[in-house]
Amino acid sequence: MKKFKKIILFLVIAVIAFTLFFKVKDPNIKAKSAVLMNADTGEILYQKNQDVPLAAASMSKMMTQYLVLEQIEAGLLNWEEQVVISSHSADSEGVKIDIELGDTLTVRDLFIATVVASANNAAVALAEHVAGSEAEFTKLMNEKAVEMNLSDETNFVNATGLENKQLDDDETQMSALDVATLSYHLLNDFPKVLEVTSLSQYQLDYDDIVLYSTNEMLETYSPFYFEGVDGLKTGFTDEAGYCFAGTAKQGDTRLISVVMGTEDDEQRFIETKTLLSFGFNKFQLPSLRAIVKDLFK
Repeated sequence: MKKFKKIILFLVIAVIAFTLFFKVKDPNIKAKSAVLMNADTGEILYQKNQDVPLAAASMSKMMTQYLVLEQIEAGLLNWEEQVVISSHSADSEGVKIDIELGDTLTVRDLFIATVVASANNAAVALAEHVAGSEAEFTKLMNEKAVEMNLSDETNFVNATGLENKQLDDDETQMSALDVATLSYHLLNDFPKVLEVTSLSQYQLDYDDIVLYSTNEMLETYSPFYFEGVDGLKTGFTDEAGYCFAGTAKQGDTRLISVVMGTEDDEQRFIETKTLLSFGFNKFQLPSLRAIVKDLFK
């Protein structure tokens, strides 16, 4: 009887392993570029046009987040510090929170607004508070990119990822591999950032403003929900298209996915689900093989 049960169990596992074998073939990703990375080791599990520089849109805010967290860790900034909104930050274009010139918010509120709602005025306010001006903060972003060994193709022109309105035609750009590497540093150097990136909504202390996450993979009721997703950053401009740097953890495995230049809001999440499913299935297959092997020792 025990031998019979072993045979049945073997057949069940074999069917699962056979199914996974076909699932782990390289996915068909339609984004202009994409990368899937092991968040613990930095190993690349999938890549498409990974070195091609493209507009990074708000995914570049991850560098803004990194520099703010670095200041917090160094004791040069604290979460309850008060930041006065300047005319430059108040006049930011694109996605914003409802604040005006002269309003005062904490570093915490501005940081969470930058991460969760991708608020451009919050990102600019933080940049000005850290470095005195957005231009000086941008220099710090590019210097940190060099420290992280990002490619020479990476270039930041502002704290937000918005298209450049200056006359020099210089634009923020990153390769998918550089976005994944930036994500890797953010997660490994400041793992507590996940406490913010995993928020589907948040109420600011300032004026009880409620923020809703741009990451549609977090909520279980969403058609794009994926088990274990807890970050990281969406992005969109006319030039960049729809982008998403995501991360998810299942079991002991954490993955980082990047898709750039998808055609619509939904596609970036669909492509991310495809990449993450591919990655986790790839990790599960060796475990199943080990189980089968142990059965017949």
